[in-house]
Amino acid sequence: MAVYKVLLKTYRPEHIGIYGTSAGAILTAEVAVKLKQLGLPLPGALGIFSGLGDFTREGDSVAMYALDGLSGHLEPPKEPLLNDYLGSTDAHDPVASPLFADLHRMPPTLFVTSGRDLLMSGTTILHRAFLRAGVDAELIVFEGLPHAFWNDATLPESKEAFGDMAKFFVKKLAVDSAMRLR
Repeated sequence: MAVYKVLLKTYRPEHIGIYGTSAGAILTAEVAVKLKQLGLPLPGALGIFSGLGDFTREGDSVAMYALDGLSGHLEPPKEPLLNDYLGSTDAHDPVASPLFADLHRMPPTLFVTSGRDLLMSGTTILHRAFLRAGVDAELIVFEGLPHAFWNDATLPESKEAFGDMAKFFVKKLAVDSAMRLR
């Protein structure tokens, strides 16, 4: 929030993108909800790459996959995946679980996940919530790859994912040399 507020002093919000992977993807959605609650201008685009927006339930993918892909078991976890993250915060709080927030008029958002990602369910569930709210939301699902596979830059799919991410932000942020306020 602090960094975004400082950026607003120099850049127009429509030229600012916020994105993250995994925990950073969760924070991206949370920050966007908080900005909206505070009445601050929203960024021009969001990127939620292998994240989630609902701490009240775990998606099916958590039961099937670990960080490295197929986990070999199908028994759901006994405790919510990110229980420690919430601490004493209510899992229904719309900032903690953006699925419960008013998502109308959120910025265009790119969701990226993969078929063997433990957060694939969370990513796709949040994507559908954005669509229900009328948000310009795109979803890309890569086949047969684990959580946040693009962290391995040697994979050809990582190069493709980075290209998709870059094209999305360039298009949605209308990046040009005149994007500074001054």
